[in-house]
Amino acid sequence: MNQLNSHALTHQDSAPKGLLQGGLITRARNPFWLAPMAGVTDVCYRQLMDEMGAGVLISELISAKGLLYKSGKTRKMIAIHPRPGTLVGVQLFGEAAEDIIEASQHAKEAGAAFIDINLGCPVKKVIKKGCGAALMRDPANLETYLVRIKRGIDLPLTVKMRTGWSHEELTIHECVKAAYNAGCEWAAIHGRTRAQKYEGTADWDLIAQVKQRAKLPIIGNGDIRNARQARSLLVESGVDAVMIGRGALRNPWIFQECLGHHENVPGESYALLVRYLELLRSQYDLHNTHILLRKFAAWLVFGYPGAAAFRGGMYRLLTVDELMQSAREFFDKVAHLPRPQFEYSEVFMTGGHG
Repeated sequence: MNQLNSHALTHQDSAPKGLLQGGLITRARNPFWLAPMAGVTDVCYRQLMDEMGAGVLISELISAKGLLYKSGKTRKMIAIHPRPGTLVGVQLFGEAAEDIIEASQHAKEAGAAFIDINLGCPVKKVIKKGCGAALMRDPANLETYLVRIKRGIDLPLTVKMRTGWSHEELTIHECVKAAYNAGCEWAAIHGRTRAQKYEGTADWDLIAQVKQRAKLPIIGNGDIRNARQARSLLVESGVDAVMIGRGALRNPWIFQECLGHHENVPGESYALLVRYLELLRSQYDLHNTHILLRKFAAWLVFGYPGAAAFRGGMYRLLTVDELMQSAREFFDKVAHLPRPQFEYSEVFMTGGHG
């Protein structure tokens, strides 16, 4: 598992056995999925990645209580874009199963295809409520919690978890069994413990061991930088699908590349930025559109010569039009260069909630 092979897969070759065994996962477009990311996978980014070919889409982490308090901001987080090409799920967290059940009804009305429960968030404000990764400390209680949710909702239920609280407290096998007993459709595993947060490396050997023992589909997640790694890990670990997070921020074309459907085209980075701006304008006011566009532009330029200066200069640009003009000029200058590779040694987006 430590040495990744680099043989190419066709779309047919890459379809894992789990996709043929029935259940919600059979409706996934392909086995290369967008990982939920806090502050990233909102309705606009999900629609963009839908258009880029991601196999499944999941919202950012959403508070069940926030939905029940009828927060306008939280309600916007569960919005589903029109006519999605694949499954779109809403990821919830909450200490009370009853809150999840009630919030799930709002997600269903918004058009969600399934509910995903977050069991991996390492952030203190979530942990102290007994949510996120804290739920993995007591697998028996977790099973009771998931059973209550499953019985109370009429959407399919999935979970996303870590390998455990710490290396001394690896409960992944027991928690996956709890998810199976509760009737979950799949378990997605980020191959780090809560104690690791986003440091160190994801343990794909352990993910493979879980897959060998599990009775439900397993989705692997962690440290996927490029399409070659995604295809290799899919095959070598035996998982039913892989989730790609930060790799998709640096390279939004990664899902197409995983399936062998993408060729670099001059001007595609700027064109993608234009499309994202269109989506943002349909959902946000001018202020938030500018903020989110700036963040996306920073991801797209990362690794190119002059990227740091471009990112610094963005904060002096007061309008969206100025930002777009600056981006056009930047991408014109680097159009002759290959897209930068996301190297293992690079530190990029080391925060998050999953």
